[in-house]
Amino acid sequence: MALRGRLRGGGLGIEVSERDGVRYLHIGSTDIQSAMRIDRPYDLELTYSRCVFAPLLFAPVPRRVFTIGLGGGSIPKFIRHQLPDIVQTVVEIDPRVVAVARTQFMLPLEDERLVIWIGDGAEALRREPEPQDWILLDGFDGSAQSDGLTSEDFYAECAARLTATGVLIANIWSTASTYEAQIDRLRRIFPERLLLLPAGFKSNVLCLGFAAPPRPLDWTALRIAARQWQARLGLPFEQFLDDLKRLNGHDARRLLV
Repeated sequence: MALRGRLRGGGLGIEVSERDGVRYLHIGSTDIQSAMRIDRPYDLELTYSRCVFAPLLFAPVPRRVFTIGLGGGSIPKFIRHQLPDIVQTVVEIDPRVVAVARTQFMLPLEDERLVIWIGDGAEALRREPEPQDWILLDGFDGSAQSDGLTSEDFYAECAARLTATGVLIANIWSTASTYEAQIDRLRRIFPERLLLLPAGFKSNVLCLGFAAPPRPLDWTALRIAARQWQARLGLPFEQFLDDLKRLNGHDARRLLV
């Protein structure tokens, strides 16, 4: 991997590297936090970032998305390109990450549909006056998810800020020592409304907590929806269904929650 540049001072080290036409972001470690294929900058290069859109199988297209953790900005950029009517608020605690996302990863400029705040994500969510259709928790410090984003109280706050058809999308690592505790907390906040989706990168698991029971759950309807969304967005929605079987109860007829 050919190193492109490093940025230090005022926090964790930030590195940008390139290999085989892909640009990578590293924050505080050699782990990949974000990636962009240089000749297709609006595509989602990493599997976990594609999986973020799996809730479209179960819930309406969101009107408002609140994201904690910017990284290289691949998800906000994809939304802007493919689902342009969505209003996004993105909170990033490190202003250097925002600068790198803009200069190296083609993060769009802010406007009425994309607002970027610098600060603590949990505090920013408390100040946000509008209920959110999706809340995406993707705040990592290079080795683990930020403690303030994994408490049961914070998960409860997120649930309270969702619309009636809203979804909390929490990106966690199954290899972390706190993994089982995080899942238990989420199940208490979203009883019979939590789905786990393995996301294929560094043992990422997306925890999908629904404000209302997800629908549909029968495989026939889900396959139809998956084919439709796959054609529209170019993401592997049918693979999402196969992956959901790995971590969730199911039978031949339906997915179980």
